[in-house]
Amino acid sequence: MIGECIAKLRKERGMTQENLAEAMGVSPQTISKWENQTTYPDVTLLPVLADFFGVTVDALYGRDTSAKSIRAEDAVDIAMEQIRRIFVGCFYDEGRRESFDQLVEDHRRALKSGENRSVIQTGSGGVIYMREPTGALVIKRPEDGWNSLFRDDALQRMLLTLADDDFRKAMAVILKKRMLTFTLPALCRMAEVEDADHLDQLLQSCGLFACKTLAIDESVLSYYELSGGEQKMYLLFAALLFVQDYVYYKSHHCYFMGNMNYFTP
Repeated sequence: MIGECIAKLRKERGMTQENLAEAMGVSPQTISKWENQTTYPDVTLLPVLADFFGVTVDALYGRDTSAKSIRAEDAVDIAMEQIRRIFVGCFYDEGRRESFDQLVEDHRRALKSGENRSVIQTGSGGVIYMREPTGALVIKRPEDGWNSLFRDDALQRMLLTLADDDFRKAMAVILKKRMLTFTLPALCRMAEVEDADHLDQLLQSCGLFACKTLAIDESVLSYYELSGGEQKMYLLFAALLFVQDYVYYKSHHCYFMGNMNYFTP
C-alpha cells in the first residue's frame, strides 16, 4: 500500500521517478522498487518522505486521517488560549476583585488593542513571552542564568548564520512545512537554493540539526534531523521580536510582570 501511495503522491505533483530520486538522494531504481513494492522505504525515511510530500506518515500508509484533522489556524488559537490562561494564572491572586476569566479577557483585549504590544512573565523557572499576533514562547531558564547565553560563542555563530539568505530561505521552508527530517536535495529544491554545498555547511554548523546516514541498496543516503539547539534559538527569536517592537512602537507600553531581576545572573 505504501508503494502505491508514494506513486500517487509523486504523480499528483507532476514528478518523475528520477525527480523524486534526486530529491530523496537515492537512485531511480530504488524509487521504482518502492512503488512496485519489491522493497519498502526504511522506517527512518518515512518522516522524510512525509515532510517532502506535505502529508502525515499515516497518509503514506493510505490511512484516512481527515476525520481527526483540524485547521492549523484553529490549533494555534486553541494552544494560544491555553497558554494565555497559564500566563494569567502565574500572577492571579484569589483575593482579586476580578474573576480569573475576566482577567484572561482583559489580558487578551490589552494585547490586541495596540496599547500593549507584548508581555513577559519571568520567574526562577523560566519565561513566558507573549505577543499578538506572533504567539507565545515558553522558555526554560538556563542553569547559569540568562546572562550565560550572552557568553556563548555558539550564539554569535547563530546570528551570523541567520544573516545568510540561503539559510533563512531554507528555515522558512522547514518551519512552514514542519520538516523535522529532510534530505539536502529536497530542501534545496523546495527552498530554491542553488548552492547545496554552502547550505550543507550552514546546516552542519548551526547546531540545530544532526546529519545522519542510512544504507539503501548499494548506496548511502544522507539526511538531516532536528536534534537540538531550539532553546537558544527560541530565546533569541523572542528577544529580537521584543527589541523590534520597542524600535517600531516606542510610544506603546511594553510591560513586564514577575521577577524584576530578569537580567541578573
